[in-house]
Amino acid sequence: MNRAPHVVVHPDADVLAEATAARLLTRLVDLQSDHSPVHVVLTGGTVGIAVLRAVAASPVRGAVDWSDVHVWWGDERFLPDGDPDRNEVQAREALLDALGDALPADHVHAMPARTAQVPDTDAAARLYAAELARHAPADADLAVPSFDVLLLGMGPDGHVASLFPGHATLSVSDRTVVGEDDSPKPPPPRVSLTFPAIQAAAEVWVVAAGDGKADAVAAALRGAPSTEVPAAGAVGAVRTLWLLDVAAASHVAVDAGETRSEPGPARRQTEGPGSTWAEVDELVAPLLGDLTVPDSIASAATAAALPDIAVSAPQGRLLELLTRATGARRVLELGTLGGYSTWWLARGAGPEGVVVSLELSADHAAVARRSLDATDIGHRVQIEIGPATATLERMIHEGTEAFDLVFVDADKQSLARYLDLVVALSRPGTVIVVDNVVRGGAVLEADHPDARVQGTRQFLERVAQRADVEGTVIQTVGRKGYDGMAILVVR
Repeated sequence: MNRAPHVVVHPDADVLAEATAARLLTRLVDLQSDHSPVHVVLTGGTVGIAVLRAVAASPVRGAVDWSDVHVWWGDERFLPDGDPDRNEVQAREALLDALGDALPADHVHAMPARTAQVPDTDAAARLYAAELARHAPADADLAVPSFDVLLLGMGPDGHVASLFPGHATLSVSDRTVVGEDDSPKPPPPRVSLTFPAIQAAAEVWVVAAGDGKADAVAAALRGAPSTEVPAAGAVGAVRTLWLLDVAAASHVAVDAGETRSEPGPARRQTEGPGSTWAEVDELVAPLLGDLTVPDSIASAATAAALPDIAVSAPQGRLLELLTRATGARRVLELGTLGGYSTWWLARGAGPEGVVVSLELSADHAAVARRSLDATDIGHRVQIEIGPATATLERMIHEGTEAFDLVFVDADKQSLARYLDLVVALSRPGTVIVVDNVVRGGAVLEADHPDARVQGTRQFLERVAQRADVEGTVIQTVGRKGYDGMAILVVR
C-alpha cells in the first residue's frame, strides 16, 4: 500500500481552517455511509481549534450523524478540569457545546484532568489507555479504537501531540498513552498518544500554518528521523495527509509522486473550498445560467441534513449538456439523493423527456420529490424507491423500454453489478456516466481497505472485460475535490 504523504496547500491560515473543516465534515459523512461508529481524534492549537470553530459554523455540520461519532484527543495538558488551557475545554467552546445533545456525552472521551484521584501524568495515561481499550475491536492488534481520522497540529520544532524531539516518549512502543512531565512548552505536564496509537489510525492529517513551521514541515516530508522531527512519524495506516498554508509549505520541494503543491512561484495549485479549484468553479459560474432553482434544491437537501455528496453545479451542467447533445429523451439515474443531479438531467431531456431515478432511502426520495415538484420539471421525473439492484432486475423482467442515457451515482460497492444491469436496459448508442471513479486517486491502491474503492476497481475491470461497451475516464477537480467520471457508450 502506498503510504506516501499527500500534501495540500491553501492560500492562508484562515482558508486552511475552513477547508480542513469542510474536508472533515465531508469525510465523516462519507465514512458513515460505510460503517458505524466513526472515531475521530481532535487536536488543539491555534489552527486545530480554528478548524473546530469552522465546523461549528458550517451549514453542512447537520449532514453528519453526530450520535454515531466518538471524539478522542491526541494529547492534553495535564491541568485541573475546566482549566481554559485544556484542549478539551477549548474544543467544547469551539464546537462540542454547539452540537449539544446531537453528540452523546458518553461519546466524548476527554483525557483525565488532574485531581486528587489522578495525581500525575502516568495515572492519567493509564486511565486513558484503559478507555481506549474499552472501545477497541475484539480482534485489534493494538488496544485502541478504529480511528478513522486523527488530526494533529505541529509545532515549529516538529512536535506532534505532546511528542517532542529528543524525548524518551518518542520511543515508547509498549503503551498506547504516555505521560510527559518535562514538555518544553508550558505547562510541562502532558498526556499523549504514542506513535503506535497514532499510526494505527486509518488516516492521519497534519495541519500546520505559518512560516515558523516551514523548516519542520520540509524536514518531515523529506523523511527526517522522527527522533529529530516527530511529525515525520505521523503516518496513517491507509493515508497520510498534510494540510498546509502557503507559508508553512514554502520550503517544501515538489515531488509529483507524493505531493500536490505549487506548480510555479506565481500561484499554488490547491484543492477544496476557497482554493484554486473552487475559485475556477466560481469563475465559470456565469456559463451555467440561472442557478436559482438548483440552488434551492441544494438548500433543501442541506436543510434536511442529507449528505453533501451531490454533484457540483458545473458537473450538473455537464450532465445536462451530455443529455441534450445525445438527444436523450429517456434517462435513468441511480441515486436520487435530494434531486440535484435529477433536475439537471430532466432539464437536458427537454419537455418531451422523462427521468426515472432510483433511490434507496424513502426519506431522501421525499426530499427530492418536494424539491422537484416545486419546479417546472417535477412531472417528468419518476422516483423509484428501494434497492437499485432489485429495481433494475424488475425493470428488465418487465421489458422496460431502453434508456438513452444513464447516470450512476449510487453505492460504489455495487458498480460492477449496476453496469451489467443498466447495459441490459440500454440500446446501441446509450451513454452511461458513472461518477466518483477516481476517489482522490485511491483507485491506484489494489489493497485499499475501503470497500468503495474496491467496488470502483471491480467496475473498471468489468468495463475493460466487456466487448459491448467502450469508454474512458475523465479526471475531475473543483469544489468537490479530486475525482473523476467514467463515460461509456454501449456498442
